[in-house]
Amino acid sequence: MNKKSLRKEMISTLSSLETSYKKKNEEVLKSKLLDYIEAHDIESIGIVLAMPHEMDTDGIISHLVRQGKLIYTPVCDYSNKQMNFCRFTSFDKVTKDEKGLRVPEDTEAINNSPDLIVVPGLIYSEEGYRIGYGGGFYDRFLSHYDGLKASLLFEEQIGEVVVEHHDIPVDVLITPDRVIDAEAKREKNA
Repeated sequence: MNKKSLRKEMISTLSSLETSYKKKNEEVLKSKLLDYIEAHDIESIGIVLAMPHEMDTDGIISHLVRQGKLIYTPVCDYSNKQMNFCRFTSFDKVTKDEKGLRVPEDTEAINNSPDLIVVPGLIYSEEGYRIGYGGGFYDRFLSHYDGLKASLLFEEQIGEVVVEHHDIPVDVLITPDRVIDAEAKREKNA
């Protein structure tokens, strides 16, 4: 299957997850991510303001803000196909961009080197390769980023991934059932 077909199939799968199942697993993922952040002494986090079919990140972001962590959310420049991580301070100061994605109102405070970036996606291999939404924003951004890269996902999102030369893998995959050291798996398979 090609990437476009795989994307469409996974969006359908994620959209059909029962609300109670999704909420229960999102709570487990939130807890696991917060534990990971604490264990790795992470102070600044890049994380997306999620779309409805994605894992809800609002609770994670709220918790991290209350803990005093510095939160940055992606803002895309669609004409230049570039992305920056802009400081998030409050859900009261969020707007929507031209594609309908939630972004902070203030896009002046940029930090493109947070300690951790939580990388969204649709489908993941256990080696950390992912299929995103097809814009290439994260792969372009991550090609210049040296910090930790993790993804939160449901077990249903582990599957077939078509890897291309420009794809940048994440280091860690966090699912409700396990934490996968994707970087170690890549090194083992190299």
